[in-house]
Amino acid sequence: MNMKTNSNLGYKGRVISLLFVGILLLFVRTVVIQQYGEMPHRFPIPAMIAFIVAWQIGKSYDKTLYLSMKDTLTNLYNRRFVLNKFDSLAKYATNKGLKIAILVSDVNDFKNINDHYGHEYGDKVLLNIAKSLLNSFNRRDIIARWGGDEFLILSVYKNEEAINTKISNFQSTISQLSSNAQMKSITLSIGKATYPTDHTNLEELIAIADANMYEIKLNYKEKNN
Repeated sequence: MNMKTNSNLGYKGRVISLLFVGILLLFVRTVVIQQYGEMPHRFPIPAMIAFIVAWQIGKSYDKTLYLSMKDTLTNLYNRRFVLNKFDSLAKYATNKGLKIAILVSDVNDFKNINDHYGHEYGDKVLLNIAKSLLNSFNRRDIIARWGGDEFLILSVYKNEEAINTKISNFQSTISQLSSNAQMKSITLSIGKATYPTDHTNLEELIAIADANMYEIKLNYKEKNN
């Protein structure tokens, strides 16, 4: 999965760098004019160079910050991003009278997949699941690899039909993936909690979704053992 970051980078680092250089140059310009009465360069080439350097330094910072919010294997968001983003997402949902579905998804028998087919194949499974998630949910939804074979999705919605359609689409893509000759059978258990109906605290919401997911996983094991 290619890591396309440029279009999603924030601008905080670049803005701060340009402001710092701009203030510094204004200070230097003021001092030079006071000492010599005019600037030695009519065309501000040194200033332009300083701004270009500041932009590149700021961009490097923005890219580093962006990548620190990403899972290295799947390029999905990671825990840090979700924890940083939830409060603003919850505020937005509250102001708009919307709900947030907190979905916890876990691969059934993932340890057996790794043991029988190897960790390289296990990584391939996770990459395909990540791709299926991105194809099934909207760009505004937050999709994260929560750890190991567990994924977390935060999806703002207005009615149950909308979120159920997204979940159904995801399950369909996984079924299609399992029918691929190059992939072994893959199933997932998905647990759900709703903000603010079930709780308003993210940790508690994840715990509720995780408990619901675990119950579904137990039913799966009972049927397949």
